[in-house]
This record gives sequence, C-alpha cells and structure tokens, in this order.
Amino acid sequence: MPKIEAGSVREHRAQRLAQLIDAAEALLNEGGVEALTAGAVAARAGIARNSIYRYFDSIDDLLELVVTRGFPAWIDAVQQAIAAETTPEERAAAYVRANLEQAARGTHRWWASLSRGSLSPSARERVKNLHTSLHEALAEVVRELDHPQPELTVAVVQAVVDACIRRIDQGDELATVSDFAATATRRLLTPDHP
Repeated sequence: MPKIEAGSVREHRAQRLAQLIDAAEALLNEGGVEALTAGAVAARAGIARNSIYRYFDSIDDLLELVVTRGFPAWIDAVQQAIAAETTPEERAAAYVRANLEQAARGTHRWWASLSRGSLSPSARERVKNLHTSLHEALAEVVRELDHPQPELTVAVVQAVVDACIRRIDQGDELATVSDFAATATRRLLTPDHP
C-alpha cells in the first residue's frame, strides 16, 4: 500500500487529486491544451505517470475537473455580491461586476477555449449546466423588475457580461470595464419615462 501523506486515505486522495488538478492548470496556463499530457501532469505533480489514473480515467476527465473546479466558488461569489445589494437594479449590476471580477482572475480565457473545443460532450454539458445555474441568479433579479421581456433582458445583460469578459481577456483594465458594464446594466434596467 502506498504511503499516505494525510490523516486518512480519503484526505490523501483529495490532496493528491488537488495536486494533479493544480499541475494541469499550471500546464494549461503555460502552454495551452497541447501541453497537457499524462506524463507532464505526473511530472509536475511529482508522481509516477501510471499513478495519475487512480484519480481519473483520461486526460479528458482531468480537463473536466480543471474546468469545473472553479465554478462553485465563482457562483458563490456572484450570489454573495447579489445578496449584498438591496434593489434589483443594483443586484443586476452586482451580478455583472462579480462575474467580471471572477473572469479577471486569469483562468477564464483557457476555460472558455477548453469549453468550446477540447472537452468531451458530457463535460461540455456539465459546463453548460453550471453556466445555466449562474444565469438563473440573473433571471431571478430580472423577474423582480417585472420587465415585459424578461428572457430577452437576461440575454442582453449576459451579452454585456460576455463582451466585457472578452475585453478583460484582451487586456482591458478591470475597473474601467466593470464600471462601464455596471452603468450600462443600470441604464438597460431602468424603466423608460415618457
């Protein structure tokens, strides 16, 4: 039996899996998906190549773990930002800002590229479901506003988020993009006065 480096086998397994995901994430940051091989991940994590398959079945499975690992924290950050505000307009602006802050952490660009092409169909479906749960937070806020076209409103606000994330990925300053997006969102949600 291999020597464990934690209080229990379960803790050891969780620590080792986290090391493997960290190693994969570092390789993706450095060289993109082409750099992600079983040998490179094992070497980076400091374990034997064949040992990595105790934790996942394939590099595709590891990619799914890497891409989905950050989603719960992202969703939680967005939900906390929304909950901290008192009006629907400010909650929508908080949704926008929190998403941009999370995207600016630096991993969104390769997450997005992996989600579009390198993931298995089941992994893409899981990522889609995670995005859907995130978008539902915005839909709740929009429903509070009683807009005549809530689905369209959600789609347009999300388009603002997506466009601004692309700007951040291209190097634009987070504060500038975030201020612009929050202002645009407030204007979009403010009812027209004749």
